[in-house]
Amino acid sequence: MSLLKKSSITLTVLSAVSLGGGAIAAPYPPEVVSRFTSECTTALQQQVPQMAQYGNAYCTCVINELQSSLTLAEFQAIGENVQTNVTPEVRQMLTNTAQTCLQRVTQ
Repeated sequence: MSLLKKSSITLTVLSAVSLGGGAIAAPYPPEVVSRFTSECTTALQQQVPQMAQYGNAYCTCVINELQSSLTLAEFQAIGENVQTNVTPEVRQMLTNTAQTCLQRVTQ
């Protein structure tokens, strides 16, 4: 897979997190998961059309990974700041999540 495609997919995750408006104590509310998955799938189809067939599986993987890494409050805080003020550590975690899910769904 090309570096450009990987970068586009990573940006898709970052964009989707910005729309989604540590370990979790409880799963995210269904409406948060549904909105994230829907927005992520749409963004993936628009930004990386050749990945459209993997959209739902990929985005479901991403939200599941984020739920295991971030509380809902952390997830929402990232969503509010992802375009302007994300720490390098958070950006790396999001990139790793995107790459992990990309590998899972394309194998």
